[in-house]
Amino acid sequence: MLAYIYKDKGVFELGNKPKPKLLNSKDAIVKITMSSICTSDVHIKKGSVAKAKIGVTVGHEMVGIVEQTGADVKKVHKGDRVTINVETFCSECFFCKRGYVNNCTDENGGWALGCRIDGALAEYVRVPYADCGLNKIPPSVSDKEALLSGMY
Repeated sequence: MLAYIYKDKGVFELGNKPKPKLLNSKDAIVKITMSSICTSDVHIKKGSVAKAKIGVTVGHEMVGIVEQTGADVKKVHKGDRVTINVETFCSECFFCKRGYVNNCTDENGGWALGCRIDGALAEYVRVPYADCGLNKIPPSVSDKEALLSGMY
């Protein structure tokens, strides 16, 4: 699949990567239908995000269609149109229980998508903790409206 990859400080490149697979029973695979570039992506390109991994697919603002879910995902199903939260979070750690999901202590938590794990500027993305991070889009709302509003 095509993906926009952080190659090195100052360098992004459009390249090919394998389609993501479920790694955990709480994951979902989402086919991206629309995404946008965030200022955070620009910060990564400039090398000012120390946690950003070389080789990661950037991007964390996206909408798409659920293609596959792990066995423990209950709130979304194959075929659902969804927005994907900027932060992924476990909902179980000290910070998540207090509403500070950006500080989630899980290795796939906090600002992971597009920084430490492959993000949305690709054809598909793996979303950890899908029940916490995916929001269904009502049929009356377009992908563009959902992406730009951040409300769903």
